[in-house]
Amino acid sequence: MADDSLERRNELELVKIKGELKLMSEKIEVLKTNDIFHLQRSIDTMSKVLWGVGFLIVGQLVIAIRLAIWP
Repeated sequence: MADDSLERRNELELVKIKGELKLMSEKIEVLKTNDIFHLQRSIDTMSKVLWGVGFLIVGQLVIAIRLAIWP
């Protein structure tokens, strides 16, 4: 009788663990497909803004050097 009870508890624990593994697998899949896509898009936008600011700064430096050399 004690063996049957122990086996039943072990089965219940295994079912619980399998359910948790499936839930974790689904959450990981959502992170891979959805959240990473949005993060990548945000990083791409920031990168474009930084390149634009960089070109503006270089342009201002070129104008400053030109004005310093040829008054």
